[in-house]
Amino acid sequence: MSAPGSNTSPPPTPPPEMPASFAEWRFRPISRAECVEAYRPGGYHPVHFGDFFHNRRYKVINKLGYGQYSTVWLARDTRSSEFVALKIKTAKDSMEDREIAVLNHLNTSRVSKLDSEHVICLKDSFYHQGPNGNHLCLVFELLGDDIYSVLEDYSYETTGSDSTLTKFPKPVAKRILKDVLLGLNFLHQNGVVHGDLQPGNFLSSIKGLDDLRSEDFDGRIEETTVEVKRLDGKLDKWAPKYLAMPQFPVQIDQWPVFPIKISDLGGGILLSEPLTTAKTPVMPIGLRSPEVILNSHPLDTYIDIWSFGCLMFEMLVGKKLLNVMPLMSGSNIDNHNDDNLLQMHEIIGPLSENIHAKWPRSGKYFRPDSREHYNSMVEGPEGILDPAPNMESMIRGAVSEGGGGLSEEEGGVIISLLREILNYDPLERPSALEILKSSFWDGDAVA
Repeated sequence: MSAPGSNTSPPPTPPPEMPASFAEWRFRPISRAECVEAYRPGGYHPVHFGDFFHNRRYKVINKLGYGQYSTVWLARDTRSSEFVALKIKTAKDSMEDREIAVLNHLNTSRVSKLDSEHVICLKDSFYHQGPNGNHLCLVFELLGDDIYSVLEDYSYETTGSDSTLTKFPKPVAKRILKDVLLGLNFLHQNGVVHGDLQPGNFLSSIKGLDDLRSEDFDGRIEETTVEVKRLDGKLDKWAPKYLAMPQFPVQIDQWPVFPIKISDLGGGILLSEPLTTAKTPVMPIGLRSPEVILNSHPLDTYIDIWSFGCLMFEMLVGKKLLNVMPLMSGSNIDNHNDDNLLQMHEIIGPLSENIHAKWPRSGKYFRPDSREHYNSMVEGPEGILDPAPNMESMIRGAVSEGGGGLSEEEGGVIISLLREILNYDPLERPSALEILKSSFWDGDAVA
């Protein structure tokens, strides 16, 4: 009698929907890699080391990373012998892809190429047919880690702890922020709103590629992979034989290599298309501007400017400006929106009448006659006992601590600049080019 699960009959085609419970899983779970259950029709394309793509032009060498909508691979361009990053989208998300539309627009735009070196460069694109569908493949220049991953490595080296983040020294932080501004200026001048401006999308350049060889990765399959096993013991044509753990090709033992480049334009908005308030940006919840939260204005470049202001504060002061809890499955978005707006009121400054008018739940937290914020969690309009420290006091605190290298004069310049950037009226915010004209960028940024 054959052992359970050892029959050779092929398994049924899995449905495109992810399993609703563990009882519906096909595979043994694997950690530190993409969800193995997402290898199904419409999902990831199964990739193995040594696979070729695009008429054998690109050979997969190693794995760089993964996300909900793609896997990313180190590949070698057999025509030029260059190493590149090959991003393979899920089949479902390859059908109407925003990223390729934005990248192609930037490649063909004749408006301005100034500062283009601060935005990731698309080298090639094509489609690849696999068992799970037709996958859009994007070929990018090879870049390093995002700046916060670099900061984690730096923090561990300097503090001996992987749980304590040390902010970049001021000259490094200023150079990163200036590079991001230059990249934003390129995008905005060419009619593109990034829509997801966050540290995970700021990539460091890398050194050492000239010394990298394909042979350096030979014989490492067993070290960097975990076998994929079906629970019923059958062979599965929709999934790879193994999942590879991400491995970066160059040892990162340095601070960011400049220039810093803005990546991931999947949330990009082309201003040449009809403006609408129906689109929902995918940015982190604490980096949303009031008009994004309230869906109160057609989306434009000013939503990137607001996010940049929040990140400028964070990188120079060493803490988040608006520390809103992440939106989890089943969470009430209204409560998160309220928390976000209330923090703006306490930290950045009193909300405008226009925001109150467009915020349906404003009356739950504010007296209509004085716009004083009261505690709605207790009976009666009691005042807030422990309001959050405002933006100015936190910047002055960073100046007085001295650890960030900020002088009193610089603290004043930062406060003034952030007051302009974080204007509640989106039409009054400065452009990236106007921000670059500030005296703050003069002087001690690293070369």
